[in-house]
Amino acid sequence: MSTENSTTVYSGVAAAPGRASGKAYVIRNVEDIMAVPAGSILVIRILHPHLAPLLPRVAGLLVEEGAILQHATTLARECGIPAVVGIRDARSLIQNGELLEVNGYTGKVIVKRVD
Repeated sequence: MSTENSTTVYSGVAAAPGRASGKAYVIRNVEDIMAVPAGSILVIRILHPHLAPLLPRVAGLLVEEGAILQHATTLARECGIPAVVGIRDARSLIQNGELLEVNGYTGKVIVKRVD
């Protein structure tokens, strides 16, 4: 069995400086919040206040909606976590466990897949 590696690059808005790599953890519903692995890249629609305590556990943040002055990005900067915002449908485009590279300087998110 052979595998092919494919890479997809998404462009958003650079919202908190830094670079991080890790496995994607996509929050689609409240139940998903309970098991966020340390060092993961958190993929969310928006940052609700009840998600804020998760930020010190994650390596990076990808938010579907928002801007550089929103609550999520302010907290990410305070915690030193790279963040990218504005990648529409990120929770549909990215699957749990996929390897992500988040670049909070350029707004690029690289998804590495093994097909």
